[in-house]
Amino acid sequence: MGRRLTFILFVLTSVLAASGAAAPQPTALTFEVASIKPNPDTTVTPHFDWQPSGRVIITAEPLFQLIRFAYNSNAIQTEGQIVGGPTWLKSDRFDILAKANGNLDGDETGRSARLLAMLRSLLEDRFRVQVHTEQRNAAVYVLSLDRKDHTLGPKLHPSAQQDCRGPVGTLVPADSTRWCGLRGGSGHFAIQGLTMPDIAWVLATNWSVGRPVLDRTGLSGRWDAQLDFVPTFVPGPNANGAPVSNPDADSGPDMFAALRDQLGLKLRAEKAKAQVLIIDHVERPTPE
Repeated sequence: MGRRLTFILFVLTSVLAASGAAAPQPTALTFEVASIKPNPDTTVTPHFDWQPSGRVIITAEPLFQLIRFAYNSNAIQTEGQIVGGPTWLKSDRFDILAKANGNLDGDETGRSARLLAMLRSLLEDRFRVQVHTEQRNAAVYVLSLDRKDHTLGPKLHPSAQQDCRGPVGTLVPADSTRWCGLRGGSGHFAIQGLTMPDIAWVLATNWSVGRPVLDRTGLSGRWDAQLDFVPTFVPGPNANGAPVSNPDADSGPDMFAALRDQLGLKLRAEKAKAQVLIIDHVERPTPE
């Protein structure tokens, strides 16, 4: 998964539902200041950093990824669920410096709805982004319990961590017990305090799966898990980090086997309705 692990705590979030028609519409949340500049240097590794103080630094990110972050939900899990838009959406890259009026700490779930709302406002104002969602037939995986007696695997437990408040996007020290999210990298996941829809999102975004994952476990609440497997794909040598087949893929259990043996869960391929984010309109950014 490479550098995208930097964003796990950010994109593990559900977009808040819109207010009812009869309710007063809230004022759109916006950054206090924001500058946007094209970055033509293709050797720069894209990076997205934000601080609880409200400072946001985005380097060499394609607009496609910014849209994916800003409009993300547990239902939009893979790049294939975002369709439409011009070809430059993935090729043109941008630097953004922004400052929020106030902090960007997470709420009681450890997520920052304020940051997402401000980023959406910025994209809609400066890039003229317009999107909508639809349900479409798609190839998906269904996440369910593997055992008929509903017993769980040895590395999946109900979490004692229910208070997930804290700075969004900040990796806490290894000895800290107060965090909710994902640690680890290719072939190892340490999960704490995540819901099953969150875990389904984690699985879907891994190259070994690569398609939407629907949670049908019936398990509520928050969960801790450890998952160790041999990834089917690893980051390639090219600049954009596109995956290549892992030459050591046969050296241990793949993700599907590890899910069954370690968590007592399984992924079953199906055709089902999945949410798709449609990009209706976008423009290159307006001058500052």
